[in-house]
Amino acid sequence: MATVFEFIAGNLARLHARVVYDRFIRSLRRSEQTRAAALKRALAQIVDSEFGRSHRLATVRTLADLRGAVPLHTYEQCRPWIERVWNGEARALFSPEVNIRMFATSSGTTARQKLVPVTDAFIADYRRGWNTFGLKMYRDHIDAFLRGILQSTGRHDEAHAPSGAPCGAITGLLAMTQKGIVRRFYVGGVEVAQLPTATARFYTLMRLGVVRDVAYAITANPATLIQMAKIADENRHELIRDVHDGSLSPRITGNEPLAPELQARLSPNPKRAAELEQLLARHGALRPRDLWHLCFVACWTGGSMGHYLPRVRELWGDIPVRDIGLLASEGRVSIPLDDNTSIGVLDLSAGVFEFIPVDEFDRANPTVLGSHELSAGCDYGVVLTNTAGLIRYRLDDVVRVHGYLEGSPLVEFLYRGGRVSSLAGEKLTENQVIAAYRDAIAKAQHRNFDFALNPVWDEPPYYCLICSDELTSAFVDELDAALSRQNAEYASRRNSFRLGPLRIMTVGKAAFAAMDERLVARQRARAEQYKRPHLFTRAEDCEAAFGKLPPIFTSPTKTLSA
Repeated sequence: MATVFEFIAGNLARLHARVVYDRFIRSLRRSEQTRAAALKRALAQIVDSEFGRSHRLATVRTLADLRGAVPLHTYEQCRPWIERVWNGEARALFSPEVNIRMFATSSGTTARQKLVPVTDAFIADYRRGWNTFGLKMYRDHIDAFLRGILQSTGRHDEAHAPSGAPCGAITGLLAMTQKGIVRRFYVGGVEVAQLPTATARFYTLMRLGVVRDVAYAITANPATLIQMAKIADENRHELIRDVHDGSLSPRITGNEPLAPELQARLSPNPKRAAELEQLLARHGALRPRDLWHLCFVACWTGGSMGHYLPRVRELWGDIPVRDIGLLASEGRVSIPLDDNTSIGVLDLSAGVFEFIPVDEFDRANPTVLGSHELSAGCDYGVVLTNTAGLIRYRLDDVVRVHGYLEGSPLVEFLYRGGRVSSLAGEKLTENQVIAAYRDAIAKAQHRNFDFALNPVWDEPPYYCLICSDELTSAFVDELDAALSRQNAEYASRRNSFRLGPLRIMTVGKAAFAAMDERLVARQRARAEQYKRPHLFTRAEDCEAAFGKLPPIFTSPTKTLSA
């Protein structure tokens, strides 16, 4: 229960939320000045470095100057500079006064992790974006104030660079350095992130959470929300016993001694254990929707992440979902301001943003536009310059513009650049595959299932739907038609027989679980960070993900009429 002091602090926090949000809106209205300030902050981090001197950054004053001084960079082009910092040569990329606090890790498509240098200025930018997001969220959900927060974060010190800097999740550092008044309401502290497995972490969060008045859960990946609920229910009898006894199952969390901070959070609660028994008897399961009076959940909802939302709502309740924004280890791009939408306003203070029209994505010298030059309804790849030493960095997340708020574009994440397959010139995107799947599920009134689409070179080439369920020919026809509605070039090539009929391969749920484990290990990703692929762009990527697959069951689909 909140103290009188906390009630007073809560009222002050409401006023603070209004001030912070109003300040953010003013920064959008002064978009030109905000962009100039972001450029100045980014340049200050590197101007006196070897990189800065070799690119004559001391002469840069405007975005046009920057474009003349520095070409577009992929991560692999940045990697040699960053690895020198990793090995202790900070001045290769950063000015002498800049402190490297840690390296944030990001899983890529290869086994080599991306490493993002985290400076004090970058932490300030990252935290400011989260504060704006969180305080607006609280303004919209006043009943969440002074209640428990079920938050999943990673460790910031999973490893250490040769320079001695910790390496891991920047969310772990932010959680560790969060204000005490906020940390008091976290269900799990940073010690939970130190548990050895994702199962141990998720079980522990649910074990600690069931005895708290949780208002909302927040994590990047909606699959984490599903996994937390699943693990709690699969171990429901052990969970109830742990609540009753004030214990934490060593079978699930490991036999190592618990951190003192974690041990201190455990105490016997027979009353709550009895309530959980009653909920289990009433519903036949322990679901988050029955455990707490939730206000909302917060997670990614854009692109392929939207596939998980029906299951999230089934487990967590028919409550609002607040997208946390286009947010990567490399920095924040957007801040959603409303529930149940992945559209957010570009965070102009987080860095300098440029955009490549998606139809020029693969050109050697594409057109590059400023954030004020975008057109509503058009899709662009994101280019980022910020205080992490990333200069004209091709983040390559693809966004769609939905107009402007004040002076900043409203953007929606669609898909990762490069997750595009083109067997016959159709340029099928993962976003289109997800949308077609949802469309087919709704039209056929079929239950959700695990799936991934794989390109197969044959005569003619075709796509194979790898799935966990046995599917009828009628459903496959519906999915094929939905793909055609999403992508006119797909329809054209199906009608002209340049693409063969969609085929299916049923592998079962266990194959998808094994794929997830394999890819998490291969990408050296945290389970919370991992995003399951729903479209492979090369057959060898599918084979690497699934291993040896059973024979294909060919389901003939109708030839589409022109």
